[in-house]
Amino acid sequence: MPRLTTPLSLSLGLIAMSQLTYAGEFQACPTQAFIIQTPSSTPKTFGVDLATGSYNTLSADMGRTKAYNGVGFSYHDNYIYGWDYQSNTLGKVGDDYQITPLNMSKDNDASSAGDFFVGDVAIAENAWYGYRKNKGLFKVDLNDSNNYSMNIVAGSKNRATFNITDFAFHPTDGYLYALTNGSIGRLIRIDPQTGSATTLADVLTSSGSNFVFGAQFFDPDGNLYVSNNSNGNIYRVNVNDANPQGELFAYGPSSSSNDGARCALAEVPVGDNVDFGDAPDSYGTSMQSNGARHSIVAGLNLGSSVDNEADAYVAPLSDDSSDGSNDDDGISMPTGFELGETAIVLVDVTGNDGYLNAWFDWNRNGEFEASEQAILAEPVDNGSNTIFVEVPSWAQTGDTWARFRLSTQQDIAATGGVGDGEVEDYQISLTETGVTINYYPSSSTYTSIAYEDLYPDQGDFDMNDVVVQLQFAEYIKDNKVRRISIKAQLAAMGAAYHNGFAIQLPAVARSKVKESLVTLYVDGVKQSDNPLEAGQTNAVMIFTQDLSDHVTLAQGCQYLRTEAGCDTAYRTTWEMQIPFNTPIETSAMPAFPYDPFIFATPNTDHGEIAKYYTDGNNPGRKWEVHLKNMAPTDTFEPSYIGARDDAADASLGRYFQTESGMAWALEVPVDWQHPIEEQRLDSAYIDFVDFAADSSGETKPNWYLNPNNQLVFGNQ
Repeated sequence: MPRLTTPLSLSLGLIAMSQLTYAGEFQACPTQAFIIQTPSSTPKTFGVDLATGSYNTLSADMGRTKAYNGVGFSYHDNYIYGWDYQSNTLGKVGDDYQITPLNMSKDNDASSAGDFFVGDVAIAENAWYGYRKNKGLFKVDLNDSNNYSMNIVAGSKNRATFNITDFAFHPTDGYLYALTNGSIGRLIRIDPQTGSATTLADVLTSSGSNFVFGAQFFDPDGNLYVSNNSNGNIYRVNVNDANPQGELFAYGPSSSSNDGARCALAEVPVGDNVDFGDAPDSYGTSMQSNGARHSIVAGLNLGSSVDNEADAYVAPLSDDSSDGSNDDDGISMPTGFELGETAIVLVDVTGNDGYLNAWFDWNRNGEFEASEQAILAEPVDNGSNTIFVEVPSWAQTGDTWARFRLSTQQDIAATGGVGDGEVEDYQISLTETGVTINYYPSSSTYTSIAYEDLYPDQGDFDMNDVVVQLQFAEYIKDNKVRRISIKAQLAAMGAAYHNGFAIQLPAVARSKVKESLVTLYVDGVKQSDNPLEAGQTNAVMIFTQDLSDHVTLAQGCQYLRTEAGCDTAYRTTWEMQIPFNTPIETSAMPAFPYDPFIFATPNTDHGEIAKYYTDGNNPGRKWEVHLKNMAPTDTFEPSYIGARDDAADASLGRYFQTESGMAWALEVPVDWQHPIEEQRLDSAYIDFVDFAADSSGETKPNWYLNPNNQLVFGNQ
């Protein structure tokens, strides 16, 4: 095909062209994606296998000296159409990848719009659409090759406010879709008849530089693929989903000038030479789950062999069962994996210039999380390589999985396609030795925490508004606490107000807790909410926002286990596991029972006195009751300190007690018999007055062993 070597002249918006001939059309609806880049004023074409991101150069020179952009594949005639910057017109490309500019007239808006880098060819009609921010949406009818004309879509100029660098036609619904540029990739739907755009969802968030999605295209299932210019990462979003989300799908070519075209009706096939992992599919293994996969390239693999599959053989199968050959021969682990220790991984590599990435499912939740990447872009050489892996102390003991990926691509995730290398998955065991457990009060008993909830008034002081029994365990190795567990059960509730229950770890920063692994079970059922409270300096764990949600009262009973006939053998139980990011010296841990406290359930009434100090509003988390001399949390309202019956003095570290030393919360280190409803603690236990008056705690320390049997509730 002849190239145009002379300047083109413009006359009355018409581009006069000499005789034009075109190369042959592409095969009908090719499966590859076409990426057009202009790295140095010469457009070039890449063919990209979306399944793995592998690509090859189709044309290093498309016959022009300026960019070719806004490209789309025409399902109607199997040519590519895009904007030819050199001729300021639409250009057509056939299977020789040479750009032929078209004779084209423009209306006034099109003439003033300049060049286009956003464009695609419709499927429902034979037309190319282009977009310029603040200029509008424009249409070129491709049916009449003797009379191409570009016209603005009526009303689109005022709607052209969205920041995009490409868009693509959906294979069936007739709309254009795009991901916006910036720190957030926002999915929008564009009506080609009006140019109006609707925001559907925020689907991607950048942790580094802003996104610039220069190439965007569809497959028949409604998956929109977008290529980020800066790194070539290809993301996938199913626009048909009710709640669409983006995922990193593969790694393609990067360029500051990037545009793409693809037949939206073509499937995305897996190539004939692809390696998959074989971990359970929850880890992202099969093609359907965007599993880890590599194009097999001679001279770069783990071990001495690699085999190909049409899809993953996930555990308990493996790809070995498909051909009887064990190709997972690149990794050996001679030391095993013990929590808190260093493991040795031996890596056998064929080839040079590769990088190893690896993930370990330390928390055994069936996923490889970003925080579980233990080997990050480690350069490896041909032959044997020794790598050290630190096993976190917060890991969960038992069988789990590890994934190793070798590639010339440094920055890759645990899933998605890569253009070379190999993936190998291994089942491993996590063990723990030398750990002792420090229980409080013992492995078979509970301590009782009792509360009066009329603070800052002393109230009836029956100390049965909330009674919670607690058992603690610290897991210690080398004089460092790796994690703690807390068991709680509700013993009594004689309160009319709604109270929540929580435990603070004084002097243990919130950041020291491995937040993602904190687990809470209520009556043996794992809870989905994160119990580690946000916005706190110290670690604060919320067991429940409202204890009333966990109480079932017998007929005729107003309170739980504080009235005759209102006993029950059933008690709601909580169990919480709290691992630390790094072990904490035992000397730095707070003393048992840490700092258990109650707080006003948000959005519920807690009496006029409590509301007085929160400007007449329900106090919620601003109202708390802690053990004597335990400082409140960051959410506590300071105006309560020293109010009414409270004799607290923060400067002296004096909290939650009266002038006589009576407290609103107390610990009884036994399964305690608490007072019945409206009977004061100092009447039910006459020795308590002497105990409370002595700040040293040395007077009548066993006051709770001498009850007035007429004033206490039965055996607990």
